[in-house]
Amino acid sequence: MAVPGAVLGIGILIPLAALDNGMADVIYYITQIDIGLIFTGTSFAIILAYIVRFFAIGQGATEAALGRISPNLEHAARSLGKSRTSVLNRIHLPIIKGSLGSAMLLVFVDCVKELPATLLLRPFNFNTLSTRVHEQASLEDLVNAAPAAIYISFVGLCAVVLLAKANKLD
Repeated sequence: MAVPGAVLGIGILIPLAALDNGMADVIYYITQIDIGLIFTGTSFAIILAYIVRFFAIGQGATEAALGRISPNLEHAARSLGKSRTSVLNRIHLPIIKGSLGSAMLLVFVDCVKELPATLLLRPFNFNTLSTRVHEQASLEDLVNAAPAAIYISFVGLCAVVLLAKANKLD
């Protein structure tokens, strides 16, 4: 089940702010040095939001790919004396690499397009393509919003082409 980006942004912002304030208070009490906020308004918060928001896409694709592998392949390799690492590297990864690549590509494209969580959690003076488009479009400066919007469209188009080629090879 997908959580809307704005809900996720608030859901991450509140605990991170509490953690930051608690850590800052403890460090100030011990050292009398005000360190400010560590997690809130950093790229850590954005990455955490992306992981939480898009984990289901990657996990679903990986689970589906692993579900297609017969357990007999692993049993046969293990009976021939192969270690778990060897079975993973020689059997599982070659079979699921296409699905993993597709999942990573889909997550990347969704991260490029994500706006609400990025607007809430981004550091000051930090823009992604989606925040740049939003910022310029809200100022009705469509000439400056267009290049970033075209890049977002281009990333999506490249993903479609790569997925089509990957499916054609299968």
